[in-house]
Amino acid sequence: MNPSSGEPLRARCRRDARRSSGLRAVLLWGLFWIAAVQVIAIVFLEWRHPEFLDPKYGCRMLALRALREEHRDRPLLLTLGSSRAEQGFRPSLLAPTGETPSPSDPLFYNLARGGSSPLLYLLTLRRLLADGIHPDALLVEIFPPALVEDEGGAVIYKPTLRDLPLLRRYPLSERTWAFWLQDRLLLWYKYRSGLLAWTAPTWLPPQARWGMNLWDYQGGEWRIIGSGISALERRRLTDDAHRRYAHSLKHFRIAADADRALRELLDTCRSQRIGVVLVLMPETGEFRGWYPPAALRRLSDYLAELHRQYDVPLIDARCWIEDSEFADGHHLLNRGAEVFTRRFAGEVLSALDCGTLIRQRRTP
Repeated sequence: MNPSSGEPLRARCRRDARRSSGLRAVLLWGLFWIAAVQVIAIVFLEWRHPEFLDPKYGCRMLALRALREEHRDRPLLLTLGSSRAEQGFRPSLLAPTGETPSPSDPLFYNLARGGSSPLLYLLTLRRLLADGIHPDALLVEIFPPALVEDEGGAVIYKPTLRDLPLLRRYPLSERTWAFWLQDRLLLWYKYRSGLLAWTAPTWLPPQARWGMNLWDYQGGEWRIIGSGISALERRRLTDDAHRRYAHSLKHFRIAADADRALRELLDTCRSQRIGVVLVLMPETGEFRGWYPPAALRRLSDYLAELHRQYDVPLIDARCWIEDSEFADGHHLLNRGAEVFTRRFAGEVLSALDCGTLIRQRRTP
């Protein structure tokens, strides 16, 4: 090869090497800044806006905070429970119409959510207190299947780092932190509508905006509740409920960790001077038939023990509503939810002395 012809080739190789090195540097710096922005966004949300990372809690908490500012003098009664209470208790029906509520009228708000357990009740209360919301009373649903031992540990679907001091004291399924990691790695995708609703809400159609589209602003309950259902669909949903819960009810026993979380909740309420009412939500006759006599005795003995130790009233509403008003044996349809809500509010007010709650809150 002629030396004079080799010189341009070496020069081209050097130029190609520099170009390749430059592209690698650009790519690495690009990946670095993408990762840096991701970490900064996660840290900002975790420590400044953790409610954003759990919309089921965050959307209702922000609405509740605004309502609390509007009705400072009224006693605040919050509901913690499962999807049964989320759909079945509708405080918006109790809001006074055409008149200004008096300071003695309680402000009911529903913070129940699907998939709840005593640990999630406790976590929600801890979050509320940290967010500056101090309820005067809690209406705590006892969902019997949630009291049964979960050998894999509890699953919390939307934990944040501020929940870590509590959650580290309870056995959790590995899926809890797998969900946490997935949410953080896919932050821009999984929370894209929320981020747009936060920064540029007009870019989203109304039905896609975060806020109170799914939960009622005045009461916090789930908006999407069926008014009717076919016999075939009711049968299908009831069979699905049987598949999910009959086995745990057949082998019903109080799990140590569920008991510990519920007692820690009651201890927190006692130390924070928060009244408590325990609630058993309505069920159809068929669903109640899935409890063996031994399971009913264990449940009854357990609730009696909580009543003796903590002096908390129990509202047993399992037989309140006709079977035709259920979608699947334990979730109420619209009319059943309305009947339950009005009766339940009366039962709560008879179990709690709202005057005492008001005086207790005003005492320094």
